[in-house]
Amino acid sequence: PALGLDLSDAYIRHARRHLRRRMRLNLIVANAEAIPLHAASMDAVTSIFMMHELPPAVRRTVIGEAARVLKPGGRLVLLDSLQRGDVPDYDGLLERFPQNYHEPYYKSYVGEDFSSLAAGCGLLHRRNVTAFVSKVMVFDKQN
Repeated sequence: PALGLDLSDAYIRHARRHLRRRMRLNLIVANAEAIPLHAASMDAVTSIFMMHELPPAVRRTVIGEAARVLKPGGRLVLLDSLQRGDVPDYDGLLERFPQNYHEPYYKSYVGEDFSSLAAGCGLLHRRNVTAFVSKVMVFDKQN
């Protein structure tokens, strides 16, 4: 089975209504800064459009928690917005985005070095894949 977590009870209720019949999924209200799982208990962890919503210190804590719950050889996959330099033609758009859409942590997100951040948590950066204004970052927990 898979586990999904969100801070929002309303989002978890919505997901339960729409996903229950489609897949075996355990959904819980929890904070990604303190994932209520044992260390080395998950094969994979994903995060979808969350990193740009977090202050830098919290971002580091969340990546550390993901690394903690991953088994050796486990995979962390982050899907989020492009970052500065991923597609240089979009850099101007990325610079204006936080002002236009009231995203207080976006400016720090677009400059965050996720490869170094993850390495500090025992995760090896494998690859990035970009698609339009989105980016997937893949990391593996070292054995």
